[in-house]
Amino acid sequence: MHTITQEVKTLKGMVDEFSRFAQLPSPSMVPSNLNAIMESTLASYDGRLDGVEVVKKLAPDLPLTQVDPEQLKRVLVNLIDNALEAMDQSDRRQLSLSSRFFPSRETIRLAVRDSGQGIAAADRDKLFLPYFSTRKRGTGLGLAIASRIVADHKGYIHVEDNSPRGASFVIELPAL
Repeated sequence: MHTITQEVKTLKGMVDEFSRFAQLPSPSMVPSNLNAIMESTLASYDGRLDGVEVVKKLAPDLPLTQVDPEQLKRVLVNLIDNALEAMDQSDRRQLSLSSRFFPSRETIRLAVRDSGQGIAAADRDKLFLPYFSTRKRGTGLGLAIASRIVADHKGYIHVEDNSPRGASFVIELPAL
């Protein structure tokens, strides 16, 4: 009975995620401060980061950019949730959030890094495809939705190795 209940919950989660992926609303773009969105997203984790060292390296000179703050927050929540899960078995649990402005490219770069097990090279090209997951409980839609939201914002998301271990998810968005 327990197994059936768990499987039903998993299937319900998949259906809910698929529904959100298929019916993602158009972004309501407004000039926004990405540092403020990152801080607000992190604040929603108050009391849930016990045992996790949080490092913030937010650029003070960040210009505004056109984004839908709620959709971008959804992307960051997905990346942070994934990072926290990736660090479940880690001795050192460090979550790092950073922002940086590249004036020559008029680009803002956000990164969410963890000290988890990292992403296998063979999985990197598939990470943002719908229904691909490296986790048993994953639906494979979280990163696909994140990628679509970032693309709707005329941006790009990719994964890199985090040194000395873990993963770094990088979002690049155009500055105003």
